[in-house]
Amino acid sequence: MKISNLLPSTRTSHRGAISRGLARRPRLLAIFALVAIATFGCGSPSVDSPPAQQQPLSTPPVEDDRGTSTPQTSEDTAYTSVLPNTNEQGDFIGKSNHLYWEVVDPDPQGLNCRMGNSPLSQIWDPRTGALEIGSFPVKGTLQQNQTFEAKLTPGGFVITFDSNNNPWIFVESSAGENSVSNCFVRANEQYVKPVSPAAS
Repeated sequence: MKISNLLPSTRTSHRGAISRGLARRPRLLAIFALVAIATFGCGSPSVDSPPAQQQPLSTPPVEDDRGTSTPQTSEDTAYTSVLPNTNEQGDFIGKSNHLYWEVVDPDPQGLNCRMGNSPLSQIWDPRTGALEIGSFPVKGTLQQNQTFEAKLTPGGFVITFDSNNNPWIFVESSAGENSVSNCFVRANEQYVKPVSPAAS
């Protein structure tokens, strides 16, 4: 058989395959288009979620700031009491708003409670300058195991530092028959300790 006799049938077969391929191409394109629309067109548009709002941070008042911070009320501090820390000398330091204290000084004569002639508002006024609380007259004494309630400074703390950097606590009220109030006691673990409200 001649090779030329095979060529027409080969051409015909080849042309038929091309025709069938072209006939299928619109179907494939249509299917591809439907898949693309279903994938990209039908989905809900993505909406960027708004950034989470952060609560504003409250700026803590400066330790022993006698008047430049917002004072806290006793209602606020009743549930947010911060116990004080002590340094190597036993002095209570730090940003404490703890109100309830007990005298631990074993001196039979009691713990001196001092107050000057100036009103407390003037003593706690930053314009007053350095405080000489250790030189204030003794107003009365608190006995061992006697409890008292401190008063917060305008800065929101119970600790007031004198000119020698010694910490003091202002006694707003005390328990017992010989109660003493409205005076300063030394804030040192040799003399006082923080207690729970139930013990005061």
